[in-house]
Amino acid sequence: MFRKSIQPIIAFTKAFPTGSTTTYRNLYAPAALGIDGYAAYRDKTRTQHLHNVDNFKRKMREFVSGSATNMIFTEDLKNIIHLIDNNPEDKQLLKDTVERYNQQGKELRFGNYVFGPVIMRACYHLQDADLALDLFKGAGTDGFFDQLSSYQILADLLYENGRYQKVRELYDSIKSRQIQGGRFPKHCITLTLAACYKENTPAAYQYAMDLWKELNSVGHVPMRKATSFAAALALNNGKPEIAMEILSTANKGNYVTIRQLKTLALCSLNRLDDVVPIFRTVLEVKGPFEKQQTFCREVIERVQEAVKKAKETNASAMVMDLERMIDYLQTNGQVVDQTMDSILCSVIESTAQRKDFNTNLAESYNTRGGRQQQRPFRPAKKFDQRRPGLSDMN
Repeated sequence: MFRKSIQPIIAFTKAFPTGSTTTYRNLYAPAALGIDGYAAYRDKTRTQHLHNVDNFKRKMREFVSGSATNMIFTEDLKNIIHLIDNNPEDKQLLKDTVERYNQQGKELRFGNYVFGPVIMRACYHLQDADLALDLFKGAGTDGFFDQLSSYQILADLLYENGRYQKVRELYDSIKSRQIQGGRFPKHCITLTLAACYKENTPAAYQYAMDLWKELNSVGHVPMRKATSFAAALALNNGKPEIAMEILSTANKGNYVTIRQLKTLALCSLNRLDDVVPIFRTVLEVKGPFEKQQTFCREVIERVQEAVKKAKETNASAMVMDLERMIDYLQTNGQVVDQTMDSILCSVIESTAQRKDFNTNLAESYNTRGGRQQQRPFRPAKKFDQRRPGLSDMN
C-alpha cells in the first residue's frame, strides 16, 4: 500500500511554485532534438517568401476552408510549418492544413518527406504543448506521427511544461503501436522515467517500477540517466533496497549519479561499512590525468547524519575512517553545492550514437563486485585539482 503523502529521504525533487511564474526545464537540449535545424530552415523559408508571407497564409486559409478539390501539396504544408507565428490564427491554419493534407489520398504523395518530427519541432519552437497534443491526437491515429523522433520531441515538450502524466500516456501509446519496430526506445524510456521522478506520486512510482520490471524481464539495458531516475524515485518513496537493486544494473558504478545515489541508499539501510569503499575510490586518485570526483553537499550531510547516529552506539574504526574521509573531501574541494536534482536533470546535449545511445534525434531532418577489503584511510599523495564541469555531471 502507498502512503498518502510521500516524504523523500532527501529533497531531490524541486517544489515547483504554482501559477504563471512556474518554470520547468527540458531534458534534451534543443540542438539534440533538431530544433536549431528547424529554426534555421524557418529563417530560410521566410527569406524566400520575403514580403509574400501574409498573402501565402491567406491563400492557404481559403484552400482549407473551401472546396475539397483544393489540393494541399507537400510544399504547401512544408511552407506553413516554417512560416507560422505564435498566434491563434496561424496555429489553427496549421491544424486545418495538416487535417486536409492527411485526408487526401496517400496515392497522391510521391515524395518521401516525413512531416511528423518537423511539425513537433514547430510546436516546440512555439512552446505550445497543447497544439502538439491536438495535432498528435488528430492525425496520430493515421500514422502521421509514427516516428520515434516525433514521440521523443513531443515527450520532451510535455516534460518541459510539467505535463508528466501525459508523458506516461504517450509512452503507453508507443508500446501499444510498436513504432518503428521499437518496443523499448531508450530516449522515450529516459523521458518517461524522468517524468515519473518529477511527478513523484504513488501512481508515477508504481508506473516506473512496473516499467523497470518489464525492462529487466526482457534484458533491456536502459540509459544510465534512466537508471538514475528510477533509483532516485525509489529513494524518494522510502525504498532504498529497491534503489540498490536498480543501481546494481549500472555498468559504471563509480559514475557521479550512481555512486551518490548508492551512498544515500546505503545510509538509509545503515550500511555505512559499504560507503567506505565508495569514498575510497573517489579519494585515491591514481594519476594526474584522472578528473577529481566530487560529492554533493546534501549527500555528504546525509552521511554525516548517519555517522553521528552510528557514533552514539559504536565509535568503530570504520566510523572514524568515514569522518576522516569526509574531512578530506571538504578540505580538498571535493564537496560541491550543486544539488542532486540538478545533476539528475542535467540537459542531454547530444544524442549522437555512442555506447548508450542508438539514435541521433537531430539527424531525423567499474564496479559491480563485492566489498573491498577494509583498511585505514590514508590520502593519496597527489590529486588532480581540476574541478569537473557540467559535462561530467550528466
